Amino acid sequence: MKDAGAVRGLGRFSVRDLVLAAAMASVGGAMSAYVGYMGNLINRVVGVPFGAGQILAGLHVIWPLLAVGLTRRAGAGTLTGVVKGTVEFLMGGTHGVVILLVSGVQGVLVDLGLSLSPRAALWAYVVAGAGAAASNVLVFQALYFSGVPASFILFMTGLAALSGAVLGGWLAHDLLGALRRAGLSRAPAVRPGRARTWAALAVAIAVVAGGGYYYLGVWEPFSGVASANITGDLKSTDRFVYSAWEHAEVSVRAELRGAVTYEPERSYTGVPLRAVLQGAKPGAGAQEVVVRARDGYEVRFDLSEVMEGDRVLLVLEGERLRLVAADHPGSLWVQGVVAVEVR
Repeated sequence: MKDAGAVRGLGRFSVRDLVLAAAMASVGGAMSAYVGYMGNLINRVVGVPFGAGQILAGLHVIWPLLAVGLTRRAGAGTLTGVVKGTVEFLMGGTHGVVILLVSGVQGVLVDLGLSLSPRAALWAYVVAGAGAAASNVLVFQALYFSGVPASFILFMTGLAALSGAVLGGWLAHDLLGALRRAGLSRAPAVRPGRARTWAALAVAIAVVAGGGYYYLGVWEPFSGVASANITGDLKSTDRFVYSAWEHAEVSVRAELRGAVTYEPERSYTGVPLRAVLQGAKPGAGAQEVVVRARDGYEVRFDLSEVMEGDRVLLVLEGERLRLVAADHPGSLWVQGVVAVEVR
């Protein structure tokens, strides 16, 4: 007897299938636009230009997961993803037209992930949700995040995958089961068991391990106020303290254009990074400057590029240093600078 929860192959969509997919895409597109703004808010609270908002990534992929579960039709995820991206774009989403590609890729991965289990098991939803949510980081990496450290990309990918597994796959599977039990859907019923217990334990371990590594090995919450370590291939290493360099301040006008963050052009006053490095005297073989934030985020510049002008500044904002990189992509601006290393 054919399983009631099995996902059927590609074929002609019924009117019911199209209506369900359109409903999921419309609600998901409208909601995702606001989830994007919530992600930006989380980034501001944490103090990074992007990345922390990936904790909400699962809320973007739950809709194609629900569409496949409700229609039991392969291809419903891709259809929902493309339409959802269109709705989000028209709703004024933070990513612009690129969201059509991002959402479409997510839909394709949902279809592929759920095809791994003919009976639409919980693990298939978790895998599909994790893969679809993580894909958005990789798409944005290909389009925007050039120069961003691989470790930070890996962290964002893992955060998105975890969110996709829990807020996407797991939640979608539970919702479909609730609808099934209420007689409102032909989606597979959910039967709690050991698999769920082990999944919950795995998620808890991943959260504790990942969070512990991040806060103990990467984040520097107690770094000095308005100061940063200057280290690396230099004749003299020291600690930059802003108050001791106020005499070297200059002002520039700059506009921050990032993948998800925008700040209109305005004047910034700070200490040129060139002046700080000249005082430390880079070695003859030095080629690169790495600027690191307290949360582990780091960016890289060619040393020669930094030394030829005053367009890269260390600016004092509140009690923290900020790197303002005029004429550079927004991903190279750094909040909460704690270290500058010459390599």
